Amino acid sequence: MKVVYTVNKSILAFLVLASLLCVGLMPAMCAEKTITDMDGRTVTISKPLERVVTAGQSMAPCVMAALGVGDKIVGTGGALSASTNETTPSVILPAIRSLPDLGRGYRFNLEAAVALDPDVIIMEKDCAGHGDSSAEYSKLLEKFSLFNKSVPFLVINNAACFDKPSPDSIYAEIEILGEIFDRQDRAEEIIELLKDEVSMVSGRTNDIRSEYRQSVLFLGMVAGTDYGKGKLAIILPDYDCGTIFPEITNIKNAHTGTKRELVSSEQLLTLDPDVIILVRSPGGYKVEKLYNSEEYKALYAMRAVKAKKVYTTGQLELSRNMAGLEFPIEMLIEAKAVYPDRFQDVNIGEQLTKHYKAIYGLNDEQIKELKEVMGLDWMDKDGF
Repeated sequence: MKVVYTVNKSILAFLVLASLLCVGLMPAMCAEKTITDMDGRTVTISKPLERVVTAGQSMAPCVMAALGVGDKIVGTGGALSASTNETTPSVILPAIRSLPDLGRGYRFNLEAAVALDPDVIIMEKDCAGHGDSSAEYSKLLEKFSLFNKSVPFLVINNAACFDKPSPDSIYAEIEILGEIFDRQDRAEEIIELLKDEVSMVSGRTNDIRSEYRQSVLFLGMVAGTDYGKGKLAIILPDYDCGTIFPEITNIKNAHTGTKRELVSSEQLLTLDPDVIILVRSPGGYKVEKLYNSEEYKALYAMRAVKAKKVYTTGQLELSRNMAGLEFPIEMLIEAKAVYPDRFQDVNIGEQLTKHYKAIYGLNDEQIKELKEVMGLDWMDKDGF
């Protein structure tokens, strides 16, 4: 009996000491934080967060890198490209290349994620371009709830999940992640940097009356690909993937539909926009291909092609797993392509360099690599 008594006494002493440490000397080791995510769920997380899994697309890894906590990621879904394995996250956080790839979007492997023993799973819900994606995400989140007692999960919604997409939702994502990692000041700094870049666009275009707006076609080349199904291109509507914001750029989309559409050369010649913006697609995104390939010879009669008014946003648009916090750069490319006189004082290649340094803290060598990976180095070459 004496031995049992001694052990119990030791345990009691340990518990008392642990309580004292939590209350006084080491509160951070026992701290909890309760926040509301973008689905309106109340989520309680224990701190400090050291092991984080990101799911869905690539925004969370990019925000975490910008906040200075990217090294806490132990597994990710949607941050890598199946075709190239290179994305914005893979360049700014090279360690991601060797981490478990848990599946993109709602095809996330939850069981494999839980096996990594994360402190939290951050799920970026994407409601664009997948048709029934909202229903599929709902099924995934129901599955998440089965593990919620052992692993808390936090939902952030990208801009395409809202009836009226807006950069405000991206700012909200940054605020939430800044809160859970105790990087609120840095989060606010990032938001202000992005807002300043958006203002560079809106401040130069907001007085353009509707009758003077130039028409633009956001076009993905798909000729000769399985995706194209015999068509020449895919065209994008406003707000596609929550990135094309006409109320900010003040440009007129030549495609007036609400969904992506595969189109023939005859349809493109009928639309005949003032400017063409090429986006990432199975057939590539480089301007030279549209100008020189026999596959697109039928489009040489288009006004934009004849006037050499074809530009590209590289790998930023169409697939959000490629991009990060560069949506203001997309807007700048689009707006300068359409209204060059209003952006004579803005070199977007140089602005992108400033952006990468201010947001991610990259050096010149890293910036050069990232521009090449994202197909944006053409701006430096062309002085755009």
